[in-house]
Parts: sequence; C-alpha cells; structure tokens
Amino acid sequence: MRLTNRIFVILAPFLVSCDLIDPVFDNILDVEYNDPPALLFSPNNYSSSTGKEVDVDLYALKVVDVAGMRARIIYDDSKLEVLGVSAGEFFSSSESPLFVFDDDGTGQLDIYSVIMGTEKKVSGSGKIAIIKFLVKRSGEALLNLSDESQLLDSNGNDIEIKSLGQGVIIAQ
Repeated sequence: MRLTNRIFVILAPFLVSCDLIDPVFDNILDVEYNDPPALLFSPNNYSSSTGKEVDVDLYALKVVDVAGMRARIIYDDSKLEVLGVSAGEFFSSSESPLFVFDDDGTGQLDIYSVIMGTEKKVSGSGKIAIIKFLVKRSGEALLNLSDESQLLDSNGNDIEIKSLGQGVIIAQ
C-alpha cells in the first residue's frame, strides 16, 4: 500500500500538470485589437469564388452619442460589384433609421444612416450595414474605410473616429 501511495505521489504532478496558453486576440471586434471609436468590417477576411456573392458586415465599435454617419468604402471595382446594401440593427430605434447608399460603380461606396425616433442618438457597438458584393474576378480585393467617413452627434458635429478598418475578399 505504501508503495502504491509513493508511486501515486511521484506520478501525480505529471498526470495533473497542464500547459498555460497565451490568449489569441484575433476577433476584429475586440477593443484590444482596435482603438475605439471605430468603423470596421467583421470579420475582416472573406473567402469566395468568382461569380459568387459575399455579404460583408460593417460595424461601429464603442461609439458614444452618435446620431448619424457616413461610411465611405473604397473597393476594387475590377474584382467586385456592389449588388446592394441593407441596414444593420445599430441605428434602429422606435422607428427605422434613415438609410441610403450611393455606389457609382467606380470603386467608391457611400453609406449614410441617421437615427430616427425619440432616442436621437446611440452608443455602443453594433452592425451598421450588410454590403452584398458580387465577385467578378479572382484574387485579393481590398475593402478600405476612407478617412472621409464620419460619425456625427445630434448637433451635426464630427465625432473623432480613431480606427478605420480594412477588409479583404479573397476569391479563387
């Protein structure tokens, strides 16, 4: 019995030991990954193939008292075509937000959204829009949020955006 106890005591550290792992911060919506307030794509990498559609999500991260916004997205129009843009839930309130987009087909997409209803402003993080792209050619197509993008308070004043995201659609 004593021999069994000694063997157990000697082997227990080897049987119970565990490795500590380093956490991986690869979620684009982690505050550690971005400097809020931010506009970004999540996820920031998409895979597809020629002729297929891809839904890209545009997010606001840790914004405060935002009443409206314009997101200017620069994309490779030789590889991508915008099929449509729909509103996310971030600017939703008692009434649907005013939501419009403008795509002239030359690689520049503007998305505008203004909160409606009694709330007049929103804070936090959430999905602003879903952009539906058609992949026209294979390769990497970058999506860049331009520094002309804006967040506005209820008086129409600019709110500083500290991080603007970049995304990529990789098509085979």
